Amino acid sequence: MDNILLKYMEKRYESKIIDPKKEMFCEGPVVTISRECGCTAINIANSLAAKLSAKTGKRWTVLTKEILERSAKELNLDPAKIEYVFNSMEKSTWDEILAALSSKYYQSDRKIKKTIAEVVRSFACKGNCIIIGRGGVVLTNDIERSFHVKLHAPLEWRASQLQKIYKLSMEEMLKYAEEIDKKREILRNYFNKEPLSTTVFDVIYNSKKLRDEDIVDSCIDLMEKKGVLGKQIVMG
Repeated sequence: MDNILLKYMEKRYESKIIDPKKEMFCEGPVVTISRECGCTAINIANSLAAKLSAKTGKRWTVLTKEILERSAKELNLDPAKIEYVFNSMEKSTWDEILAALSSKYYQSDRKIKKTIAEVVRSFACKGNCIIIGRGGVVLTNDIERSFHVKLHAPLEWRASQLQKIYKLSMEEMLKYAEEIDKKREILRNYFNKEPLSTTVFDVIYNSKKLRDEDIVDSCIDLMEKKGVLGKQIVMG
């Protein structure tokens, strides 16, 4: 019974799933920043955007919550209605069925994720943007003028950084960091269709040992050498 209803629901409410990377050619330039929980990316992203804007003469923007808001708008939903997807939570079969039957605004999990992918891709195609999380590294990795960063650090250090924000015990922060890391990995793997290899990143920085300013300056130097900002320099 469950399967029959779910199949009916999917046929009625779900459009064909497409791969946004095959539907939309993108030139970039675009930067993605993935991070382990406790490694702050927003300050690095804002500083990087300011320096890139000054260097290129074009305005660079930082995107994170904007992706959620644009996706919700495309689906004609309140952002709160789709935020659960970023937390790697899914509706049960009966939740899906009841939502489909009771609301003309119903959208399935797969439809929401498809829309998120398309929104990320559309931002990347416009270029001059820095995307924090949201599966950006997977969805833009084929773009020639792209640069992909990952921030990591020892778990205990990350938990200590979280303590400064949440004022909770070390044990609680250790558990929280591990849970968030798993949720982010699940979303990336969903878009990638398999576990994501660290080889997709251009560079991985240790947030514990490097200052934000040093990370930003290093990114710009490597982006220039890779040709993301203009003419490519052959790296030997």
